[in-house]
Amino acid sequence: RGMNVIKKNYKRSVDRKSKTQAAVDKFLSLISPSSTYESLSDCDIVVEAVFENMDLKKKIFSSLDKVCKQGAVLASNTSRLNIDEIASATQRPQDVIGCHFFSPANVMRLLENVRGSKSSPRTIATAMAFGVKIKKITCLVGNCDGFIANRVMGVSGSRDLVHSGLLPHQIDAAAEAYGMKMGPFRMNDLVGLDLFGRERASTGKATPDKDAFDAMYKAERFGQKNGKGFYKYDDKGKLSRDPEGEAIVQKVWSNLGVSPSSMTQEEIVEKLYLPVVNEGFKCLEEGMAIRPADIDVCLHFGYNWPRYRGGPMRWAAAMGLPVALEKIQKQGMTASTLLKECVDKSWTLDSPELTKRIEQAWNGRWSKL
Repeated sequence: RGMNVIKKNYKRSVDRKSKTQAAVDKFLSLISPSSTYESLSDCDIVVEAVFENMDLKKKIFSSLDKVCKQGAVLASNTSRLNIDEIASATQRPQDVIGCHFFSPANVMRLLENVRGSKSSPRTIATAMAFGVKIKKITCLVGNCDGFIANRVMGVSGSRDLVHSGLLPHQIDAAAEAYGMKMGPFRMNDLVGLDLFGRERASTGKATPDKDAFDAMYKAERFGQKNGKGFYKYDDKGKLSRDPEGEAIVQKVWSNLGVSPSSMTQEEIVEKLYLPVVNEGFKCLEEGMAIRPADIDVCLHFGYNWPRYRGGPMRWAAAMGLPVALEKIQKQGMTASTLLKECVDKSWTLDSPELTKRIEQAWNGRWSKL
């Protein structure tokens, strides 16, 4: 089954003329499919990529610990789960790291390497070199829920907006007018609504009566992979609005006591992305990112944030950090302590004082290594 998926993806590349059949044949000759752990015994690096279930991942890492050679890097492709907890299933937590590839991994260029509290410098250096070797844009980030890109975009206002009386296509249109290649609902359909929906349902966190994302998962609308999510898709993956999907959203509105609403595209964009800016500053103050530019890079290559906007941090800087802070507070958010410090001390993103402050946060969290 795995090889069939790989071949299907390569066939699509040949059909689009982005790869030649000769090149594809060479790539396929380098793959040795296997369904046993024992075949991994001599690998230098192993990347686990099952769905987001902690118990399953720990079971797999326990098995890898038994068969992989000493010194092999054991990496998880988890998009949000705790690397330290995964590492606890092994007797070699120093060899465990997150290697979070963005979906679809054969297209998206970002690789977040997630250091755990016990990841050794050798493991970190190997993971970074691995990313460069396979031509990914590779960022080292800290171990927190969602890491950098998914964490900061996870607080974007898309959920609040769709629960306030706006339909997905209205929100997506504003995001795409801002410069995003696709809006948040198109993006969720592409990644797969079952990715987080399954985990929320299995842990009892899902509220399909009051949450449009949970409602889609309950209705088995997983996105492009099964032809229906917030939108519907034809056999070629072309999307269109879907009355059935919109009816599910409107049912959630009814349960929440919400009526259809309207906003300007500028208002929608600020509701969508100022929370992302605020969360980015929180990542810096907590020592989860090394520099503001790393957050911008993660968002550009992980979420296709428009290059000419510079990323959320540079967008806030262009807006003016005092203006961004004022708008964040007007939205009722608890502003990042670091953002407030920047405004109080008139620091810009390029101020040496801010650079030192961020270095102190990063080193304070990770210098024990």
